[in-house]
Amino acid sequence: MSPPPYYAADGVTLHLGNSLDVLPTLPDASADAVITDPPYEISMMNRSWDSTGIAYNVDLWRECWRILKPGGHLLAFGGTRTYHRMTVAIEDAGFEIRDSLHWIYGSGFPKGQDIAKSIDKRRDDREQVLQVTVWLAEAVRSAGWTTRRMNDLFGFESMAAHWVTQGVAAAVPTPEQWDQLREALGFDDAAIRPLVAQLNGRKGTLGEAWAQREVIGQRTTGLGTGHGTVPVIQGSENRDLTAPASAEAQRWQGWNTSLKPAHEPIVMARKSTGFNTTAANVLEHGTGALNIAATRTATQDKASRVRRTALGIMNDDGWQPSVTSYETHEAGRWPTNVILTHPPLLDAHCQPVGDACTNGCVPGCPIAEMDRQSGVRTSGKMQAGVERSNRDGWAGPMPATTGAETYGDSGGASRFFPVFRYEAKAPASERPRLSDGTAHTTVKPLALMQWLVRLVTPPGGTVLDPFAGSGTTLEACVIEGFPVIGIEREEAHAELCRARLTKPIAPALFGDDIPA
Repeated sequence: MSPPPYYAADGVTLHLGNSLDVLPTLPDASADAVITDPPYEISMMNRSWDSTGIAYNVDLWRECWRILKPGGHLLAFGGTRTYHRMTVAIEDAGFEIRDSLHWIYGSGFPKGQDIAKSIDKRRDDREQVLQVTVWLAEAVRSAGWTTRRMNDLFGFESMAAHWVTQGVAAAVPTPEQWDQLREALGFDDAAIRPLVAQLNGRKGTLGEAWAQREVIGQRTTGLGTGHGTVPVIQGSENRDLTAPASAEAQRWQGWNTSLKPAHEPIVMARKSTGFNTTAANVLEHGTGALNIAATRTATQDKASRVRRTALGIMNDDGWQPSVTSYETHEAGRWPTNVILTHPPLLDAHCQPVGDACTNGCVPGCPIAEMDRQSGVRTSGKMQAGVERSNRDGWAGPMPATTGAETYGDSGGASRFFPVFRYEAKAPASERPRLSDGTAHTTVKPLALMQWLVRLVTPPGGTVLDPFAGSGTTLEACVIEGFPVIGIEREEAHAELCRARLTKPIAPALFGDDIPA
């Protein structure tokens, strides 16, 4: 029996607890779709909830499989470094992996290590440290002690071994530990003690080269207040830009340990339809297919268009076996498994300003870069059934006539993909915050979640989100008119869901609402 919900209203049921405990209480075949944003298991910002391994837990995904109706789809976000492990767990739970979607944006920022800076910061005291550990190892041997006896003296498990090794883990005791060793072993340390004090005084300090770096400019960055569960960007400060000082740092200037993040993968999986065909499964359970009509990529030309076929047409009256034409509304292109997002325009305080991508887009926009490389291209407007030159292609003879009407529009290559306005870092209106400043670190864009919800959920279908987070999927379901069941382990995050769901909810903009 399912426990009382933490929140229930407007078709939303939110449970507070671990998904591994709550999911077994939900009935078999009670959900039509699973749409979720699990932990990426990268210990982001040292958050404990992002390093539990639950995204790789086969039992969790097996419970989702059980709760889904036959043919039900699962969409789960993953990190670029850990997506594969989650996907394997989902497959091992019994799901069919149907596709991988890729959400591409231009607003990520690199989080790697600047190698040149690290070299100038580096302090190499290894030679002096080994002088101390060699000396102490001899003193311990002369006193007839063992490292186990030293560990017992301090109540350690194995720390003392680092003080007498010449390996990579060599370390120097603190002054207080050194005094205790001297008293217990009875050694004369007059010759070595100054070096021990010097090394302890330099612990945690930067290398000499760091202070020698020349200031060559400044840059403005946001300030993190550090309160709540996520540092909040407020105000700005100027920081010095410096040039490498040491020859080694100059050699490795421009090297780093990571790329700028610009996409997140989403696995698309499906519960088997069993012995049913997809068509039979749709008729029986309402699941198994994708709502292409509701997620098409809008074209610039939205007027009613003429559609023809070579041998006849299929319309509401059935098959008409003649070359003729009829008027139809063009809904747009078939949705792709690549989803694009505009980057933000930022003010001096690193806050988003208005709509980002117009003809004068900001640098780093994936849409603008794609269109720059492709240039303006025009698709020929051709009716189905039009004769064309009959030539051989790599797969054999080309058809003598076109098989379907072409779009006849123009623009850059980005027009072939779903495009969302900038919300890769969700704006304040979509990022709930508690009175103590608590916020969530990984809020997904509302418009994106609406699109995903609509893609895989049949009319009136129920959505399950076992990792509700701040409730973006829950709000998307409210807007789209789908009942939704959410589960959230962290009470602070469950409160964020409540705050999101109790405010006035207005539809997010996407698709046709993007300015041309």
